[in-house]
Amino acid sequence: MTSLKAVRCQTVRIQPRNSFHRLDRYALGYDKNRNHKILRFVDDHLAVGEHVFGYEIYDFSSSSWRVLDVTPDWDIQFYQRGVSLNGNTYFFAQEKITEDGEYEEFEDFLLYFDFSTERFEPRLPLPFHFYVLETVSLSSVRDEQLAVLYQRLDSYEILDIWLTTKIEPSAVSWSMFLKLDMRPLTGFQFMVDGGSFFIDEEKKVAVVFDLTKHKQTVTRRYQTAYIIGQDGYFKPVSLGEAPYLGDPHELYCLPLVCPSYAPSLVQLYN
Repeated sequence: MTSLKAVRCQTVRIQPRNSFHRLDRYALGYDKNRNHKILRFVDDHLAVGEHVFGYEIYDFSSSSWRVLDVTPDWDIQFYQRGVSLNGNTYFFAQEKITEDGEYEEFEDFLLYFDFSTERFEPRLPLPFHFYVLETVSLSSVRDEQLAVLYQRLDSYEILDIWLTTKIEPSAVSWSMFLKLDMRPLTGFQFMVDGGSFFIDEEKKVAVVFDLTKHKQTVTRRYQTAYIIGQDGYFKPVSLGEAPYLGDPHELYCLPLVCPSYAPSLVQLYN
C-alpha cells in the first residue's frame, strides 16, 4: 500500500501485517493531535463457514500497525465508501444479520470511526429507511457537512440528497438539498456500488459519477458524470469508455470521486 502526501510530494510505502484481501476497506484520518492514521478492516462471509475478519490501524507517527478489539453488531458492505469529516470517517451501515437469518428490512444508520479514541462511536440516524439493493452514497461539503444520496428501489425515478445541519458525536440533523424526478432524465437507478458524488450548494447542483445505462444490445459502457439540479436540469458528461473487468457478471470499472479529504502540511513519518 502507498500513501501519497501531495502537498509535499511525499510517497510512503506501507507494508501490511499480513497479505491484503480483495475485500479490505480503508479509511484515512487523523486524531486530535493531527497524527494521521489508516483504518483497515474486513468482515465478510465468502462462503458457508468461510469468514474473513480483522480490524487494525496504522499509525504514521510510529510506522506500525495495531490490532483493534472490535466486536461489530453492524455490517458495512464491501462497496460502501467511507467519507472523511474533521479527521473522522463516516460509513453507511446496517445491523448485522446472521448467515441463516431471513429478513426483508433491518435497521440502518450512520456509523463513524473516531481516530482519536480509535473506536466506532454510537449509531446516528439517517433521514430515510433503506431496503436491500437501494442506492446510498455518502459525500461531504468543505469538511463541514455530510451529504447523503438515496435512490429507492420501488420508485427509482425519485432521488433524494440530504445535508446535515448539525453533526455531533451523539446527534445529527438533516435537511433536504435536492429531490429529483429522474424518470425523464436517466430512467434508471444508479448502481448500488456506484453513485459517488459531490454537490455545489450555491448553484444547487449535484454531480453523480456512474456508468451509462446497461443495454443488452450494447457491449460497451461509459463512465459518466451526471450533472443534475433544480427544475429538471440534467447534463451527462462522458468521461470515456469504462474498462471491462470481465465475466461472469459483466463488470466494468466505476468512476469514483473523493470530494472531501483536505491535505495538510503535517510531515508524514517514513
